[in-house]
Amino acid sequence: MSKKMDTKVIVGVTEATICVLMESGFTRDEALQVMLSQIAVQVTPEVMKLAVSLCESYHNDFAIAGWDMGDDISASKVGSVEYALGPL
Repeated sequence: MSKKMDTKVIVGVTEATICVLMESGFTRDEALQVMLSQIAVQVTPEVMKLAVSLCESYHNDFAIAGWDMGDDISASKVGSVEYALGPL
C-alpha cells in the first residue's frame, strides 16, 4: 500500500460495502464471497498468499469480534475493530 490507512476507515468502508450488498439481497457470507472473488482476480498471487496467511492466523479472532448486524442493517453499528485487520 502506498498509504497506510486508518484501520477504522478500512473496516468501515468494508462494512458499508457488505451492508449495501446485503440490502441487495445477499447474505453476509455471500457478500463477502462477492467481494473476495473480485479482489482475488485483481491482486497479485503474492498478495493472495499474504491474505491466506492472515486468514489462517487471525480468522478465529475476527470471528469473535462481534459482527452481528441484526435485522436492521441501516441502524446497525459497525462491528468491533479490536481484532479486525490488526496485522495491517
